[in-house]
Amino acid sequence: MNTIPLAEVERSLAAQWAASSRPDVHACLFTLVAVCATPDELARARGALPTVVITHPCRTVTITCYPGDPPEITARAGLHVDTRRANDPVGDDIDLDVRGDARRWVPSTLARLRAEGLPVYVWWVGDLPDDDRLFDRLVEEADVAVVHTADMDLRDLDALARLLALSNGAYVLADLTWMRLRTWQEFTARFFDDPAARAHLASLRELTIRLCPRERELEAASTQAALFAGWLCEALGWDTRNPRWSGEGSDRAAVIQGPGGADVTVRFVTVDRDGVYPGAIEAVTLTAPGGARFELSRGDDPYVLCWSAEADGVHSPSQCVRIGAPEEPKMLCRTLDRPRRDPLFERSLAAAARLVAPVAARRT
Repeated sequence: MNTIPLAEVERSLAAQWAASSRPDVHACLFTLVAVCATPDELARARGALPTVVITHPCRTVTITCYPGDPPEITARAGLHVDTRRANDPVGDDIDLDVRGDARRWVPSTLARLRAEGLPVYVWWVGDLPDDDRLFDRLVEEADVAVVHTADMDLRDLDALARLLALSNGAYVLADLTWMRLRTWQEFTARFFDDPAARAHLASLRELTIRLCPRERELEAASTQAALFAGWLCEALGWDTRNPRWSGEGSDRAAVIQGPGGADVTVRFVTVDRDGVYPGAIEAVTLTAPGGARFELSRGDDPYVLCWSAEADGVHSPSQCVRIGAPEEPKMLCRTLDRPRRDPLFERSLAAAARLVAPVAARRT
């Protein structure tokens, strides 16, 4: 695609549709905006969008921010095509290169390029930059905001929770990491389908999460591990306010209050494991006084989960199941199938943010 002035984008798209194999078919469900805060995320965005558009005909706007002067926004316009169907066009494909301080022009530029009268979905690809309100400004006009907190730092959980609280439900916040956690949540919950196992819920006193380290730095936990802990704390009625942290390096623990004021320990242990993406959970263990123990962990194959339980009255032999690889394009498609508010995710996000606040790096 050749670079064109912003004012020529609509005219260029109209001409390309008129010359296409299906000039009379131009379905569009929404505008999907993929925001790359740095060029490093561009390959991920460009790799996922064609998969999305084939199943969800839409207009995509890919925004890539570059450093440098003078500030300017340049555009390219083309069509997404379905290679399985003789390259039939399936959606508009707009690329914006944003340089330097032109980032502040992005919201007004998108207002001109969104498909008229249709929802706007904003997918923030990658980490949230420090001291930059572009994400905040974009979600103000969005119907759905999609993030992948696995790319983010612990401190970003608090930023997202605060934005969500301030939004008063104005938009849906969806997290691809939360979708990755569904398998772990489902199998953890299965422990307590057995009434004998449920009897041990009130006496649980420790949650241990083993996680693989992120490449950039060693934090007390990963965002995925923190979100899982936030979810379980919500489910069990554990209070994540005022956690008391201890430990250092690869073994950190927070003491919080369970129901009735009993102390409960949430422990994060970092372990090296080949074949597991950085920040992912490697194992989850719940224990109670008297030897009750419920464990879910990856097997010799990192895409196999095994679970076992040992407690009075509980008979649960070790079992294993293969899980799928977490492919970002597929997760994005599933998120966009029926985007709606998830109160459990929102509460779990807030609980996770409170839990890790004392050990999250401060913004400068």
